[in-house]
Amino acid sequence: MFYLIVSAILVAFAILAYKNLKLALAILAGILPLYLIRFELGSLPTTLLELLIIIIVVIWLTKYKSWKTKLAQYRKWFWPTVLLLLAATIGIFVAPDTLDALGIWKAYFVEPMLLFLVLLTTLEKKEDLQMLFQALAITAIVLSLIAIVQYVTGFGIPAPWDIEGRVTSIFDYPNALGLFLAPIVGLSVVMLQEQRRALWLVTILLGIVAIVLAKTEAALVAVPAGLLLTLLLSSAPKKTKILVLSIAVILGAVLFAVSGTVRSKILLEDYSGQVRRSQWSETIELLQDKPIFGAGLNGYPTALEPYHDPTFYEIFQYPHNIILNIWSELGVLGFIAVVWLAWLVLKTMKDCFASKTGSQHSKLLLAAFAALMIMAIHGLVDVPFFKNDLAVMTMMMLAVVAQKEDPATKE
Repeated sequence: MFYLIVSAILVAFAILAYKNLKLALAILAGILPLYLIRFELGSLPTTLLELLIIIIVVIWLTKYKSWKTKLAQYRKWFWPTVLLLLAATIGIFVAPDTLDALGIWKAYFVEPMLLFLVLLTTLEKKEDLQMLFQALAITAIVLSLIAIVQYVTGFGIPAPWDIEGRVTSIFDYPNALGLFLAPIVGLSVVMLQEQRRALWLVTILLGIVAIVLAKTEAALVAVPAGLLLTLLLSSAPKKTKILVLSIAVILGAVLFAVSGTVRSKILLEDYSGQVRRSQWSETIELLQDKPIFGAGLNGYPTALEPYHDPTFYEIFQYPHNIILNIWSELGVLGFIAVVWLAWLVLKTMKDCFASKTGSQHSKLLLAAFAALMIMAIHGLVDVPFFKNDLAVMTMMMLAVVAQKEDPATKE
């Protein structure tokens, strides 16, 4: 019965994608958590989300003959993306378990990157990009409502988070909820200037409530910090930037001075912070011995064992720092590729607001940039990319930023 239902979903989605690929892409953005539905096709493990992405890519390749011409507009995004894929491919052979590494390779890199190409060549108008954001907002609302119901009823919170009272919504752990919601909340703040303000406002309010209930403190810091940096890089008046920055600095200083909890969190002096510092120290030792290729895809837990003190805490899947995550999984090449992509994002921001063109698309660019900044800041103490839904969301935001190069998106 399970496979019959899955087959029906796949067939229905394929028909929709063939008739209206843009709508199918928006729906895909709204169902990213479907990676949680896992099963095997023969002996090949996969997820429902992966199969839906493959359907979109196949239809795009067969039906949209002009994709090669359109991709030519985005040459400067091609090489860092190829370098990232190359680093991930090398990571397969470096990893201690090749089969596990292959699964990570296809789900976190190949499929999201193919989707990146589809988005670049398909969503040609600002209305298409807005539809993508709206789908993400609706999903965030649904997940937040589930989390709030969990908190009120106490039902459905998996162990051991039920003891701590930390909601997870449909995810397995609280941080997964915070990692998913935080960039969408930030995106929605920027999109408040657009139509459907009620949608963005509800997304912000419910999203913040859910993040608070999940007790994902890093997300609560990442959202305002990411939005502040987005404002500073925008075309907002200089006086506004100075005023907001001054208020933020004063508020931060006051909180740091009067709140021992805030001070402890920022200085990483609490238990969670001590674990992070220990993780990073052990990971640096590991990378000193494996500086070029790191531990390979999904190889970090095995590679860290000789460097780890098991009496303090268990070995986590990743080092919980965006630089160390990338370096340990993808090596130096992967780190260079990510820095290259980050430079392109920042350059696109600078060029957009320096030219004073594309004012309507500038808001969409700002929203996508805010989401990326929040993910990056959150990644200082967590893992914002190495997860099925987050890898796809990252490539979606990169595609929106890159769309600034396409004249079709400008007014």
